[in-house]
Amino acid sequence: MIDRRSCFLLIIILICGLWIAESVLCDTIYTKDGKELKGIIIEDYRDRIIFSTIDGQVTVMKSDVKELYFDTEEQNLIKLAEQARDKNDYIKAFVYYDKAFKMNPNSKVAKDGIVFLQGYLFKKDMSQKEEVVRRHNEFEQRGQVSAIKSDEDQFNDDLKRLRTEAGITLMTTDAVTRIESVRPGSSADSAGIKSGDVLVAIWGRLVGYMSLKEVVETLLEKNSLETKISLERNTTVKVRRSDSIGATLSMQFDGLTISAVNEGSTAAEAGLMPNDIITAINGNSTRYMPLKKAIALIKRSRDGKVNLTIRKEMVMWGKGGM
Repeated sequence: MIDRRSCFLLIIILICGLWIAESVLCDTIYTKDGKELKGIIIEDYRDRIIFSTIDGQVTVMKSDVKELYFDTEEQNLIKLAEQARDKNDYIKAFVYYDKAFKMNPNSKVAKDGIVFLQGYLFKKDMSQKEEVVRRHNEFEQRGQVSAIKSDEDQFNDDLKRLRTEAGITLMTTDAVTRIESVRPGSSADSAGIKSGDVLVAIWGRLVGYMSLKEVVETLLEKNSLETKISLERNTTVKVRRSDSIGATLSMQFDGLTISAVNEGSTAAEAGLMPNDIITAINGNSTRYMPLKKAIALIKRSRDGKVNLTIRKEMVMWGKGGM
């Protein structure tokens, strides 16, 4: 005879089993106070982790984490690569990214990491050689090495360089970095970046909880001819009488994705493009939202309009990574 406690435990085990079976990855966090958390890491910031568990989303500070394990070797390699990159050990990071890419050639994170580090390591090597020559010439001319700039002066120089080379200025409020202005005709303008866009990631690295100084440095450290960034933008799209915005939606690994946009549709007029990801509909997050519900929300929008939060991937081209 099964008692109530045993029956309850059996139900919990079955629920957990079904939840894990439907998940793409299952991660385990061991905290310093002895707790064990199982779930999925959905956002990884510099100082904290957003962890999705069967009981909902929780925030875990990295200072409280003792050990972190992933179920797949690919995820372990990417995590090791990011840790090495944060410690400025770029050669080791490149090796880990390369192994992860060979294991899964479709991994966007691994591919972006490799492309970033290839350009960075090459440019860094050239910059070091140029710096040696420059310092030698200065010493020959003036008999001394020029004074090292203060951190504040360097930051101001970086802001000016960002305005000059990329054509953008940034602002940070409540841990969110936004595009404050875009210079017409600049590489940022050509890429389609607009004032008010929220900067989400640079070459796959989330910028949440980064300081403005760290964001600027991350933008400028890319030294190839391109800089790949992810942005979020709020936009209003008209819903026609046919209950359509003229776009085909699909639920993919990265989220609710725009698969196609009809020419001349209201979606096209609003600037939506294939591969854009819809992260919210009328303020409702699309994370874990079934496709049918997402479509229904769009159809039920009031006044024939729907407010969408769109995540876009863009590439800025130009000299010095801009």
